[in-house]
Amino acid sequence: MSKKILVTGGAGFIGSHLVDKLVEMGNEVVVVDSLEPQVHTKRPNYLNPKARYLFEDIRAESVLAKAIEGVEVIFHEAAAVGVGQSMYQIKRR
Repeated sequence: MSKKILVTGGAGFIGSHLVDKLVEMGNEVVVVDSLEPQVHTKRPNYLNPKARYLFEDIRAESVLAKAIEGVEVIFHEAAAVGVGQSMYQIKRR
C-alpha cells in the first residue's frame, strides 16, 4: 500500500538513496533539503524526478507545516555537517 512519506535531508547521500528506494516501492515522497552550500554547491543531478522537493530549511515552522501535510511516515535524515564548526559557530541554529 502506497504511503505519503517525508524525507528530510533527502538530497544527501543517505537520504537520496532512501528516496530512490521509497519511490521504487510506489510511495509518494516529499523531500525537504536546504541544499547547504558547504555540502551542495549546486542542485544535485541525481535527485529522483518522481519525488517532490522543497529546497527550504526544515527548521522554519512554516516549512515544516507545509512538508508534513498528509504525511504518514517521516524519515529524518537532515543534519548539520562540520562537527568542528560547532566549536566556533555556537549560535548557528
